[in-house]
Amino acid sequence: MANQIPWFGPVLSAAESQAVAEVIATGYLNDGTTARRLESEVAVFLGASHAVAVTSGTIALSLALMGLGIGGGCEVIVPDLTFIATANAIRLAGAEVRLVDVEPDRFTIDVAAAAAAIGPRTAAIIAVDVNGRAADYRALEELAARHGLALICDAAEALGSRFAGQYLGTFGHAGCFSFSANKTVTSGQGGLVATNDARLRDRLRELKDQGRLTGGTGGDDRHPVLGYNFKYTNLQAAVALVQFARLPERLTSLRERDALYRQHLAQVPAIQLPPDGSNTGEVCQWMDILSDRRTEIQKALSEIGAGWRAFWHPVHRHPPYASAGGDEEFPNATDISRRGLWLPSHLEITPDQIASVCEAVIRAVK
Repeated sequence: MANQIPWFGPVLSAAESQAVAEVIATGYLNDGTTARRLESEVAVFLGASHAVAVTSGTIALSLALMGLGIGGGCEVIVPDLTFIATANAIRLAGAEVRLVDVEPDRFTIDVAAAAAAIGPRTAAIIAVDVNGRAADYRALEELAARHGLALICDAAEALGSRFAGQYLGTFGHAGCFSFSANKTVTSGQGGLVATNDARLRDRLRELKDQGRLTGGTGGDDRHPVLGYNFKYTNLQAAVALVQFARLPERLTSLRERDALYRQHLAQVPAIQLPPDGSNTGEVCQWMDILSDRRTEIQKALSEIGAGWRAFWHPVHRHPPYASAGGDEEFPNATDISRRGLWLPSHLEITPDQIASVCEAVIRAVK
């Protein structure tokens, strides 16, 4: 039985169905003009020169690394608090993962820890904009430039969120986005790389389409370089374009949602609210809290039919990335993971539902 107050999920309408039907009527379902239109609209929105759509956010990260020449023999620095896809994308590109701790308040990569981790094989830093919160990109850009490193932004959860007057995903060499089911703009699956580097754009196109810079016949095409099949289809792009047109109103809704949550929970003992960056343009994908009473809160929410999601396990706790230092090596990521909880945050949540959730949270901690 579905929760009466869902945690999150896609909001779809007849418009998406109509858009898909129009693509079907053309008889061309593969990567084509509809996908190019999505790339163009997202690039213009972000203020980026180029955008390349691919099959997922994970593949966006992997191809960004490959396109920058990062693979076997290289090491990539990544924060320990992120969805495991960030680390898996590095491995998929053939490089090794170097985990570092995160900042205790904003949950983003600790720049000092990243600087200390740089070694002779370090080729890149991937900063993760956890829940739409920006890493310290001014410091990261300076650090990457000083050491000749690539800087890639994992902005999977940050479409429309800003830092220093600039959209997340437009810092460094490339920004990577996700269109998976629990994102503000979804096409079920899908991803996109934004960049201002025309050479990287061309390499991304080759990598996603069997080494071809432009689409071909599937017959006697030339494939001058190595590539794969990570194309994003017109069917998916049709859904994403309808969703993308709703992004401004959805961003407003997310800000209003979090403002209400903060109003209800501001003075509640045993609840820690992360810093509010809305006045600088940040937009959180989901409403999050920290609490030592997380188990009680989860139980209380379940009792009223409200969904929730606990923060990810830190990457170092997953066997493929186990660290000899264990939790002590990553105290902030470990603590945040233990206490973090995403509250119901779906795109159509009502003020009354938010009030009910907050009442349950308050009962649980009192």
